Amino acid sequence: MTLLRCSNIQVDRAYSRALNVPAFLKKLMNITRMSEQWVAAQIK
Repeated sequence: MTLLRCSNIQVDRAYSRALNVPAFLKKLMNITRMSEQWVAAQIK
């Protein structure tokens, strides 16, 4: 889980620059293979 979080931070930095939230959510879901609700909870 820690490894996933580190990788999520790198992804977040890359995608926050693009400011493309829907694409970021899709990419994040693909990487973590988690549900949409989990992704939403992580962002909040």
